[in-house]
Parts: sequence; C-alpha cells; structure tokens
Amino acid sequence: MTPKQLEPGSEYARFDTDGDGIVSDEELSASERLEALQLTHDKEQSKTRMAWVALLTIVGFSLLPIMPFVPESRLDTLASLSDLLFLSMAGIVGAHFGTQLIASRRK
Repeated sequence: MTPKQLEPGSEYARFDTDGDGIVSDEELSASERLEALQLTHDKEQSKTRMAWVALLTIVGFSLLPIMPFVPESRLDTLASLSDLLFLSMAGIVGAHFGTQLIASRRK
C-alpha cells in the first residue's frame, strides 16, 4: 500500500503533524479526535453563553418595572409577560447547571 502523499497546498496538510508530507492513519485519527474535542468544547461554550444571556435577561426584566421611562399603565402588561419569561429563562439556566452537575459526576 502506498502512503498518502500530499499535493502542494493541499487542504489536508493541516493533518500532517510531523511535516513529512505524508498523512498517516495515526495522524488522521489524532486529528479526528482533536476536532471532536474542539466541537464538544464549542458546544459547551455556546450552552454556557446561552445560560448567561438567560440569567441576564431575568435580571434585566426584573429591573425594568423600576425604570423611570416605563409608564404605570404598562406594568400590568409587564407582569403578565414576566411569568412565562422567568419560567422559560430559569428552565434554560437550570438545565445548563443540571447537565454540568451530571457531567462532573461522571468524571
């Protein structure tokens, strides 16, 4: 079997970790594992950002009724919207922390 020789400027040159111009099976499998780890890290980082945005939304919406630019006539509307908003945002935050707890106990 002939080795996998790279063409000059190949997009697969990034898999050639030892720089010999040949991509071995070990280099490919190591690259696949690294890409899977990077994808998992990116997903977890996105989930963490989503939880922070949900938490900041709860805080921001809680402070909204005391702002001077909100008229009193709108407070009833804000109160009816706040129940569902708080429940859904708290669900996102709780799910994030719950999955983090489960993942930490598996290690």
